[in-house]
Amino acid sequence: MPTSRTFDPLVYSSKSVFLQRVQACVIDGYRHYTSGTVTPAAALGLARKFKSVYAVDCDKNSRYRRKQQGLGNARLLLFQNPELLVDFVLLVTPGLHPAHQLERLADIRTQPLAYRELELIQLTLRGRSKPGLTWRLNAEAMEGWKHRLHLATVHGNEAELRQCWNSLYRTLGFGGVRRQVGELVLYWRKEWARYQGSRPCPLEYPHNELQYRGRPGITQDDRGRYWTLAGFPSPTQLPKLFYVRLQSDVGTRLSRLAAELDAERRLSLAAAAQTSV
Repeated sequence: MPTSRTFDPLVYSSKSVFLQRVQACVIDGYRHYTSGTVTPAAALGLARKFKSVYAVDCDKNSRYRRKQQGLGNARLLLFQNPELLVDFVLLVTPGLHPAHQLERLADIRTQPLAYRELELIQLTLRGRSKPGLTWRLNAEAMEGWKHRLHLATVHGNEAELRQCWNSLYRTLGFGGVRRQVGELVLYWRKEWARYQGSRPCPLEYPHNELQYRGRPGITQDDRGRYWTLAGFPSPTQLPKLFYVRLQSDVGTRLSRLAAELDAERRLSLAAAAQTSV
């Protein structure tokens, strides 16, 4: 049974933490899912409904007892996206559970869980003998990256090339994404050799690695910008892509988030009304 009379879930403010929690739930057996996006006010009603009907507020001990009885369990995970809306994922385990009858649930074994440009899939990573769950960029995002790198290289647009380095090496470092960044860099190297040859390539190090150690074949101009001496950077000259490590929860309780956004909306309306007078 639920451990409390109220249910005020955390709305994650970090995308990487939200994705980690989704991944952990699926690993724990929550393989059925549905997802969507609602306003913070609507999320309050959604949370109340899911608590009442699906018992998403059960604690660890309650979920264990339900599993022993052959019952399913459900978890609700929330994230405040850049548009200030709330993305939600409802995850459900196999077993007797009302969500299987009341919701159109997908099964991650046959339909990867998609979140924006990412998808959660089974993938065998380097150094492992068995496949594991990891996030990776979907096919559309990969094609978009190749198109962007191609255009920046063909036109030799220095500002765009530097932005590509910044954006590519700030992608979330899940295992599947890291593999794809390697594939994109290999593609980029071939494009550079084809269209720019031995021309020095502008570089950006998003994590300021070169303040800790220099790299042979990399030079700085009088404005502090990095360049290769010739051609596309070698593997040892590339920026560092960080791993996504397990992080602590960070976010705001749903009731507080909804109240704060409602207060901001009221202030905006009042300011607009004063301006129109």
